[in-house]
Amino acid sequence: MLLNISESEILKESKLNNIFKSAFLKDININCKILDTDFYLDSFNYFPITKNNETFLKLFKRHEEESLNQFYTEKFYQNFINNKNNFKTIKNGFVLGSSPADNYFSNLIFFFPRIFFINQKKINIIIHRNLSNKFRNLIKSICEMRGVQISFSFIDDDFYKFDNCSIPQFLDIYKSITTLKFFLNKLLTNINVPEFRSKIYIRREDANYRKIVNEADLINKLRNHGFEIVNPQHFEILEQIKIFSKAKLIVSPHGSNLSNIIFCQKGTKIIEITPNFKNEYEKNFSNRYKNLSIINDLEYSKIIADSVDISKHSEIAKKYIHSNILNNSNYYKNMILKVSEIDEFINSL
Repeated sequence: MLLNISESEILKESKLNNIFKSAFLKDININCKILDTDFYLDSFNYFPITKNNETFLKLFKRHEEESLNQFYTEKFYQNFINNKNNFKTIKNGFVLGSSPADNYFSNLIFFFPRIFFINQKKINIIIHRNLSNKFRNLIKSICEMRGVQISFSFIDDDFYKFDNCSIPQFLDIYKSITTLKFFLNKLLTNINVPEFRSKIYIRREDANYRKIVNEADLINKLRNHGFEIVNPQHFEILEQIKIFSKAKLIVSPHGSNLSNIIFCQKGTKIIEITPNFKNEYEKNFSNRYKNLSIINDLEYSKIIADSVDISKHSEIAKKYIHSNILNNSNYYKNMILKVSEIDEFINSL
């Protein structure tokens, strides 16, 4: 069976302590442990396993709601032992990682902050092949700014063996946000974006799920009340961040673009149009943007919309999500607002 090693055990045992490096950002007093050895890793959970079958649950669990219990079962262990000699090998790299489904929230909050703990001046960064060009461009620009020469290696949906590689721990959400704001806010003064009004509505017209079916009615009414309509997909990531940072009131359907609210000024009003999340497994994202608002001192409220089934699920969703969840969860449906609800909502702004 795999062993779970605690942080205190790492400190006590010299052999374990020697396979970790430590990177410290003194300006914000944040430390990051970096596993620096040979290890095995899957490209979904990014949960490293050493050649001695050691794991480090506390360091490589992304958030409290995430369950990694499957790694500690007899079934997983036997399958791992039987197949590990057949895993493709990648050598001499830094596993930044990225969401296999290219989820913007996961990429921004969990994966990307770890790039600021790179100390080398030349490095091979390992990401999932599905990572968007926008995030790749952001990684390149940040590394260039910090004088780091990079190349990319790409992983697919599989288990891999990493020789002489490193992978940083996942930071808790408070440290991730602090790190992002410390570095990225410095860059925003040099980012030029169109002058939007202080009240913006965020569209999801390019998304597969949680689009508002009668959005045209909502947009017409919002425009009459001084709102500007923004599609974040038309902008690079730093441009999106700057647009959010200048807004005073943001209305948006539930979606990863709302991750950008961590860059909003204190007191900015956030109104999320969200489905009714009723299942236990939906807890990890049902209050996601409410929690981000609390952390960043924003004024948050939500509107619950009715859910509407979609006719066809996206291929990437079918690849990563169980069919029962796709069919039952309102997360994978569209939304509709009653006309009376739209009027009541507009009048309350």
